This record gives sequence, C-alpha cells and structure tokens, in this order.
Amino acid sequence: GMYARTRQAELGACDAFLSHSWRDSGDAKHAALVKWTQSSGSKTVWLDKACIAQHENIDEQLVALPVFCSGCKQLLILAGVTYPSRLWCVIEAFTYVKMVDDRTRIIVEPIGDGKVVEALAAFDAAKAQCFKPEERSQLLAVIESGLGDFYHFNRVMRGIFAASAKN
Repeated sequence: GMYARTRQAELGACDAFLSHSWRDSGDAKHAALVKWTQSSGSKTVWLDKACIAQHENIDEQLVALPVFCSGCKQLLILAGVTYPSRLWCVIEAFTYVKMVDDRTRIIVEPIGDGKVVEALAAFDAAKAQCFKPEERSQLLAVIESGLGDFYHFNRVMRGIFAASAKN
C-alpha cells in the first residue's frame, strides 16, 4: 500500500535517496530519519519499498536505479551493523558515487551500537551478500565493470564511513 501513497517528484527535487538494510532495526532507522528531517525541516525521500511498485516487475524498474539515485539531492545512508554486508545497499552507494561523484552529498547516520563503526570500517563490497543468491554475481560484476576491481570503491566507501563516524 505504500506505493499508492507516494507522489511523483521532479528530477532533482527529492531531498534524499534513502539507503538502508532491511535487516537493521526499524526503530533505530526511524529515529535516525526523524532526527535527520528535524535538522532542517520537512524532507522528501526516495524509499525503495514505497517508490517501486512491489506488485509489478521490479527488475524492469530497477534498471532506472541510476536515475532514481542521481535525481536526489543527497544519499542518506542509515547504516546499521548489517548495512555493509548487504549487496543491494552496496549497489545503491556505488550507483550514487558513480552517477553523482560528489561525496559531500552523502550523509551517513550510523544506527546501533559501536559495532556499526567497526562494520563500516571493514567494508568490503566483495563480501556483501544478496537475499537472492543468484543475483550476487550479477551485481558484483556491475561494480567490477564500473571500476575494474573493488579496491577503489572499498577505499572510497571506507573514507565516507570514517568521515561520518567522526561527526
């Protein structure tokens, strides 16, 4: 029912693409999202479960992920301990980094205990997993074809995560 309650936004008008792991605490993500919105007023977010019609062919809609990402002013990562191990989260971050190429527009809100910072510091895209194991090799190939290997991307993301941990 979420998709029916969404509204279309002009390209570039959405405040943030919300990247998160469905396996992390919903309460913690909600609290972080409320804190983020209160910091500067009302915000609009692109949320996968709401913005992609779940009853339609999701694979066809995911082809537009680069448009969805680059059409948002920021990438808001609500990072719990499982975030760096979830491959779709990694793909969202990779897509934003490749499409937007402005790390100042990436906001990371660590949620949970001190283990989150440790998990983010050990980020390795090659170790991330998918809910559907058959998707894993295809998604990893996207990153490799975009960068040649995981080294550069891992370094970029660890730097982004480290900077957020200091704030």
